[in-house]
Amino acid sequence: MRRSQSRRAAVKAGGVRGRGRVTAADLGVARSLGDASLAPFRLECDAAIEPLRLALLALAQSAGCDLLRPQEVSRRLGLNKNLTWKIARVLGAGDSFEAISMIPGTEGIEIFLRAFAAARVDAARVEAARGAFAALEQVIARHFGDRGQLELMLDAVRSDGNLENSRRLAFRGMSGVFGVQAKVRLTAQIISPSTDPERADISLILGLVGLQRLRPRGRLPVFKWAAGADRSRPSPLFPSGSEDEFLVREFSSFPSSKIQSSAEGGRHVVELSEGPLGKLGAADLYFGSIARAVMQRRGTPENDFTEFVTAISVPAESLVSDLFVHESVGGLETLETSMHSILAQPLAADVAGRDASQLPLDAEAEVIEDLAAGFGLPAVPRYEEMIGRAMGVLGQDLRDHRLVRVAMPFPPVPAALLVRWRIPG
Repeated sequence: MRRSQSRRAAVKAGGVRGRGRVTAADLGVARSLGDASLAPFRLECDAAIEPLRLALLALAQSAGCDLLRPQEVSRRLGLNKNLTWKIARVLGAGDSFEAISMIPGTEGIEIFLRAFAAARVDAARVEAARGAFAALEQVIARHFGDRGQLELMLDAVRSDGNLENSRRLAFRGMSGVFGVQAKVRLTAQIISPSTDPERADISLILGLVGLQRLRPRGRLPVFKWAAGADRSRPSPLFPSGSEDEFLVREFSSFPSSKIQSSAEGGRHVVELSEGPLGKLGAADLYFGSIARAVMQRRGTPENDFTEFVTAISVPAESLVSDLFVHESVGGLETLETSMHSILAQPLAADVAGRDASQLPLDAEAEVIEDLAAGFGLPAVPRYEEMIGRAMGVLGQDLRDHRLVRVAMPFPPVPAALLVRWRIPG
């Protein structure tokens, strides 16, 4: 069967709750717990924000200007327009948490107030505004210590629920701590029919794009696979006969380093030799493998979900997880995605353990039905060509597959992305 129409459907993260999606009741409980834990701060924040707004309006009235017209205020008082826009958003915010995130720091506040004082505004109104700002700062200090801690809390409770500011900060910090970072952490998996009609083969391309060292650190482990004769042990997707045959050499680039393979505790480890720091030593590394007859095609009472886990251990600017699912594989209408912390241990197999480790992030999936319309990634050179080459090796037709894609900027580290769906019986 060929698809002539292109359809892209967004599937929101459902989370793993009792082998199902998060329900409205689950969300209600989560919100009530959040509201309860934030209630003391919210009450004091609400009480401090309103006097501040009134003081700012009185200040503007004395100067004969409208703070809700920030460009006009900027020109009239010689203030930076970013500062006046922030004040305007404080006044226009519908929620105290939204307002508090826009309030300038101490230096910005003083610049703002001095501009009004220089405009010969009533000194009492300037002091009233200064006192209102100070009262709010005392609330922040009492609950969180400083603005930095406040920002972390606000990032966790914003309506988008995606912690992007925290993840961006974590990327910079973890890059410094680990001394390494990547532009893209890529996982591409192809699910294709197997010789066993009850099972499917899974091919994997693992990529680290724009991998850079940020400090001298010797050899850098980049890929591991288990030794042994079990049928689930992967074999190279593009066999070359060399010791690094899992490396997809045609598409990889490591101009200032070498690839080295070694045995370590029953596992084969591939390492990148020492090289220059920063862009001069940047590498694009791809590894390809195939595991035969490892995915169950028919659900049973004991096993009614198929799951794909992508572990994230290298700080990266973005994560892309692609699943190319053959049209004969059913169940995608029950697709669920979620992100989990693996800080203390690997992703748990039980529901309770997964609930405890789930992060409050949207790991939204996009389902692309017609791959002929294109599925390239701007940050991953020759990506469509590489997937096409893999399909050729597997004897598969790209047109017989759908693509399930999860993309996220600044993925948390260490964490695991879980993609799963119910296997038809």
